[in-house]
Amino acid sequence: MSLGTWDPKAHPTGNTSLLQPTLLRQLIEYDKEDQLAQLERLLDEADKQRLAGLMHVDHKEWRDAAVSLSEEDLLHLIRFFAVAENLPGWEAGADSPVIPLAKMLRQRGERLDKPLLQWLRTVNDNRYLPYGPL
Repeated sequence: MSLGTWDPKAHPTGNTSLLQPTLLRQLIEYDKEDQLAQLERLLDEADKQRLAGLMHVDHKEWRDAAVSLSEEDLLHLIRFFAVAENLPGWEAGADSPVIPLAKMLRQRGERLDKPLLQWLRTVNDNRYLPYGPL
């Protein structure tokens, strides 16, 4: 784990404005291109500050923004945010975007398979993942 700086005042006031299709595609690509292990290095400091607000966007807003995404894209976002939550200032707990994204998959009749659930536990210690507080 590395230490970084995080300025809570740097978060945009309208985090939901970050949920643009082009940004979601970019985040999906980090997983598709197998770049999650280098995430801290790939995101510059300005992006780390700006995008950290994604971790606290309301779950309903996440569902609205991701409704048109495929199941595969939802899985890519789940993996991205599970790893990204390890970045300084990105800790989310029960606010994690992984939770509404995983719930969307369940509502579509898709379950997270055992290897993915185990992987989530190895890359992230957020006890609320993947389905939130019970």
